[in-house]
Formats: sequence, C-alpha cells, structure tokens
Amino acid sequence: MDTTPPFVVSTSPDSGAVGLVGVDVIRILFSEKMDRTSAATWLHFYPDQHVRKTKWHGATEAEVFLEATLPADTVVIMEIDAGMRDAHKVKSVTGRRFAIATTDSLPQGQVAGVLIMAEGTVSDGVIELYDLPPDTLEYFQQSMVRRTVTDDNGRYSFHWLPVPGGPWLLRAFSDQNGNLRPDEKEPQRLVPDTLVIDPERITASAGVTTLYPWNTPGRLIVEPFMLSQWPGAVVAWSMSVTDQDTGWSASPVVMGSTPMYTLEPDSGSIMEEVAAGTNRVVVFVDLDADSTFGAVPESLYAQPLQRTYADTNWVLEPWGLAENIIVRPGLDSPFSVPDIRDTLIYWEPPPVLPDSLALADSLAALVDSLIVPVDSTTVDTTDQEQ
Repeated sequence: MDTTPPFVVSTSPDSGAVGLVGVDVIRILFSEKMDRTSAATWLHFYPDQHVRKTKWHGATEAEVFLEATLPADTVVIMEIDAGMRDAHKVKSVTGRRFAIATTDSLPQGQVAGVLIMAEGTVSDGVIELYDLPPDTLEYFQQSMVRRTVTDDNGRYSFHWLPVPGGPWLLRAFSDQNGNLRPDEKEPQRLVPDTLVIDPERITASAGVTTLYPWNTPGRLIVEPFMLSQWPGAVVAWSMSVTDQDTGWSASPVVMGSTPMYTLEPDSGSIMEEVAAGTNRVVVFVDLDADSTFGAVPESLYAQPLQRTYADTNWVLEPWGLAENIIVRPGLDSPFSVPDIRDTLIYWEPPPVLPDSLALADSLAALVDSLIVPVDSTTVDTTDQEQ
C-alpha cells in the first residue's frame, strides 16, 4: 500500500528565475501520479494571476495556462498548497513557495517572527501580510500581499520583499483544520506592530507573537474621562453580545450577578475577564454606593436616602451605554467611557420589590405573625420542675 506523500520535483519557470518575458504557462512536475484537479484549487499567485485551465500529462505533470502573461516589472510568488493528494489519496505533507520575476533580480527584503501559544510553539501557524490600509478600508478588504506558514518550532519568514518596503500588517492564526483560512474558533490576531524594511535593515523582525484560544477573556483598558454632573462613583460592567441578542433594556441588576468595576476618572482603569468577541458596556453613577446598577428613591436628591418605600417615586441611576465593543481573545482593548445621561428615568418596581430591605421587612413580618404571645402569669411550670 502506498503511504509515501507526493512532493514537487521541479517547476518551469524554475524557482528564482528572473527576466521572464511573455510567460503565460506554468509547468509543475510531481514525484508520482496525482489526483488530477484544477490548479485553481491548489496553486496561488501573489499578486493574483488567474488560471484559465489545467492540463495533466500522465498525471505527474500539471500544465497550468494563465489568463494573461505575467505582468512586467513584477516579482511573482507561487504557492503550492500542502495536502494535495496523489492517485492513492495520500496527501502531500508540506507546501512550497518560490519566487519568479519579470524584473532583472529578486529583492532581498525579509520579515521574520515566531508564533507561540501558552502550551508551546505553533506548528500549524499561517501568517498573512497586508499593506497598511487607508482610513477608509479595513486591512482584510484589500488583497493579501503574501502568505507563509510556520515550521515545527513556530518560526516563519517572508522572503523576496522590496527594499525599502512597507508599512505592512501581519495577521497570524493557528490553522487547525488546514484550510489556510482563519475560522471563527481558531486562535488568531494581528501582530502588534506595523513592519517596515529600509536599506539599512533589510530584515524586519516581528518578534514573538502569542496566540490565545478563541474563548480566552480579554481586558478593557479604560481611558481617563470627565466626571458627569451626578455625585457618586462611576461603575461599569460588560455583557457579551450573542447571535440571539435582542438588545439591552435598562433595569436594576441583581447584586452579585456580574462583576462590577469602579472606574477612576483621572488615571483610567482596567476591566478584567471581559468575554472575547462583541460586548456592550454599561457605565453608571452609583448614587446609593452599593456597587450595583439599580433604582433609587427620587427623594435621594432632596434628603438622605429613606428606608420607607410606600408612595415613593423610583428612578434608575444615571447611565451610559457603549455598543459593539470588540475584545480580542487574551488581549487588551482600549475603551472610552460613553456619555452618561443628564436626565433621570423613572422606574416602576414590580409588585413585589426585589430590594433586600423590602424582603427583610416581609420576612420579619412573617416571623412576627408566627410568634404566639405568652402571658407569664398563666404558664404551668409543673413539668419543668420535675
């Protein structure tokens, strides 16, 4: 039984070929008979070149016809996917990337780095290189400049980059299913710094980048902010936004049901353990100093908080809402405190107040009702004396 993975024996043009003119056909020779599929599914070009058709010769050589000749004055990177199958369905173990050019030489610029996770290096890593986009675009809305993969030690490098070159962004992910795309639950992130190559330093280091599992909580770094008109500490909590989310309706929060963070206006603060993904953050002024968002008697603004609840108007503590706060797994994200409303909203409590004091009063009344008054003058103590 065949268990030997196939591999690329040679290509035409060969790796490193320069000064090419009028090339519109690529030939790739494999070590054995292959599963004869279109090159459009396993051969990629940077910059992109469109495959018109694929012709197989004896199942070992693929002749790939392009829609147009290779562009002038251009370095072209060809990428052959790992996982190609031979005629016996045995997959190739590694891919191959090499450069050809319609210029007179290949540039010598490089970008190198290492990917790790908490448990060690990332051997299934994929790194994508993008131009730094203009303000009107997200980086992934552009064409990818290059792509490469990590070795068994998590190391990666991009070769044949222009000098000078950049600035570039790198997106890295652990390609756990081998499809060369960052899927939702695969660890992924942008490398923190933009990268530039200049004539005095033709190799740019991306350093060591740590990936985190998709569900690792992150942190919100709260920027300093101006206090509102309301007296009291500013407190916040976060809520993860799921696919079934129907929005947030302002109502008191059960004490202790979610972590609350007191925010420092002058020095900023940190909100820990914020769910990875999309969040909303509620910020409020803690008028009654209980560290929980709730309703307070309207009379609080005229006199000290009363403990009598009959005939009392209730208002929600002043609050502000921030939506669509993106938290990357394991990473810090900046957060600006939203404006806190300058008007109060009345709140009508449910028929049975969920207030701890009201509950305590109810329980006390119930206990009192169960106690039978005893007249000491009629108590028979005969049994107690025996």
